[in-house]
Amino acid sequence: MILPGKNSIFALNKNLIFCLMQFLFDYKKCLEAKKLLGKNSTISTIWRNCFAPSNKIGNCTNLYRKLQPKDAEDFCGKYVKYAEQNKNLPISQRGLTIDELIDLSEKYKELSESKTKLSYDSSIYLNDALCHIIIETWDGQQNERDFISYLEKLGYKCSKFDGSVDAKYGVDIKVERGDGRISAIQIKPISFFKSNRNDVQNDRINLCLKYETALRDIGIKTYYAIYYKDKITGDITWVKNNGMYRFRINELFNYDPVDIRGTFTRLALPDVYERLPI
Repeated sequence: MILPGKNSIFALNKNLIFCLMQFLFDYKKCLEAKKLLGKNSTISTIWRNCFAPSNKIGNCTNLYRKLQPKDAEDFCGKYVKYAEQNKNLPISQRGLTIDELIDLSEKYKELSESKTKLSYDSSIYLNDALCHIIIETWDGQQNERDFISYLEKLGYKCSKFDGSVDAKYGVDIKVERGDGRISAIQIKPISFFKSNRNDVQNDRINLCLKYETALRDIGIKTYYAIYYKDKITGDITWVKNNGMYRFRINELFNYDPVDIRGTFTRLALPDVYERLPI
């Protein structure tokens, strides 16, 4: 998808742009752009460090919950419309306007290509940004919904943590047991645990740091659910662990809490994938 520029005739009619954002949003092209740029660890790190923070693109989880979209296309249209209608709010609370999306993708392209030898059309960077902002948020929320349904069938009481709590402690779902004890679930794609890239290794270490911080600050133990999304069919299956669909952290990693970075190693995952029984 290529959005009209700031000075085009379309910029005169914001309602038309909202419609264009929804109907020209191309799910497939966004995924292709992410796959293309995601091959380069430098670009992935640039996105994560420079453009992914909520003060750059909005707290996408909170915006999803506020806007209640029916699908990814609907989320894209509502995301932009909400930002346009609430420019008085900080970006972290409203997301990006059309002009801001274009500006971000141009800065993303400029910075990425100044650090690499790659050169792509601006639309690639825009579609990749939309993939991170819209599709990843949408997919993540659907996976959370399914896992909550699974847990509730087992008799647990579940709710979602606020996006700011998730960002600080790495927790998606609050789980309350019958005896009143509270724990947390974080949902991750299998690529997070299998990738050999250095930047992903650093993310795994940061996950362990957040686990220890949550345990220390709020007394909550976090468990991890791991899903695999088939690239052709889009079907979601979950890694099964001793009859369950969740892992303790010591079933995923070994480390000394006193020196996580210096002692961290990852463990092999079971090779058992199943749909959730919901």
